[in-house]
Amino acid sequence: MANKIKTRKNIWFWAFWSLLAAIFLVCFFIWGAVSNDNSQSQDSQSSIHDSDASFNVVLTRKQVDTIAAKFLKEQKIKHLSVSAESRQVDVYGSVKLLGSNLNVGVAFDPSVTQNGNVTLKAKKLIAGSMPLPIGIVLSYIKSTTKLPKFISINASKKEIRINIVKMKTGKLLAFKAETIDLRRNTIIFQGGLK
Repeated sequence: MANKIKTRKNIWFWAFWSLLAAIFLVCFFIWGAVSNDNSQSQDSQSSIHDSDASFNVVLTRKQVDTIAAKFLKEQKIKHLSVSAESRQVDVYGSVKLLGSNLNVGVAFDPSVTQNGNVTLKAKKLIAGSMPLPIGIVLSYIKSTTKLPKFISINASKKEIRINIVKMKTGKLLAFKAETIDLRRNTIIFQGGLK
């Protein structure tokens, strides 16, 4: 009888320590994914030459939404959508968590870098009533979505960088961002010869 109690106690002892070790490993993995972000966030210099052949492309928020939807469709990214609002850019998606889908949205402040690229800085997360850290959500998006080379996610800085210079635009033309003013409904890109 004493042997039976000892065996039962042993099983619970090892189950407890195994569960604790599993929780520790998951936390360590998440911390590593957020802090060890090795994405390239270099701001490449535009190759547009100042000449008479430069031009501006002026877009509205609605046009940006249409371009983003077409881009996501062409890249076969089905679980994300992008919406430019009057104060922010919202990225909505579905995250699989514990076997069920959780709708998540991240609000970004867009800005233009010195070299004409676009940075989206995360400012708030909408995930129902669950408090999820923005960095973990961005790490999840980065690991589950095959993004083109000109888009990089830096989860530790809570930002997405769109490197306009690295976008494929052919051998003749190049583009860079000039202005992003969502309140005035004006997004301007400069185009020109490479």
